[in-house]
Amino acid sequence: MNVIFSDISTIFAQEAAPQPVGQENGFLTMILIVCAVGVMLWFFMIRPQQRQEEAAKKLIDSLKQNDKVYTVGGIVGIIYSVDKDKNEVVLKVDESNGTKIKFVLQAIQGKIEKDQKNT
Repeated sequence: MNVIFSDISTIFAQEAAPQPVGQENGFLTMILIVCAVGVMLWFFMIRPQQRQEEAAKKLIDSLKQNDKVYTVGGIVGIIYSVDKDKNEVVLKVDESNGTKIKFVLQAIQGKIEKDQKNT
């Protein structure tokens, strides 16, 4: 009688525990998915950020006196002086009384070209 129960228990034990099928393929698929997500992350997040940083560096390097610029805060002015060693730029914001404001170079967001209209 014990022999029958032991045979039945081994049969049920084998049916209850699923055997791993294609475990190597599952691991390879997981690695491919992780790589694809990494590539997508680089193309959609990291690379555009690098391009923005390159453009900002190029803008800061090209700043010179009498350029008309605007800051990240929305202030429009004409560059009075640029000191790249101190990381500062002085903008003349009012021609009538000669008001000047000092900013860090990174606060300059863009140049206003002479052919653009003031709005």
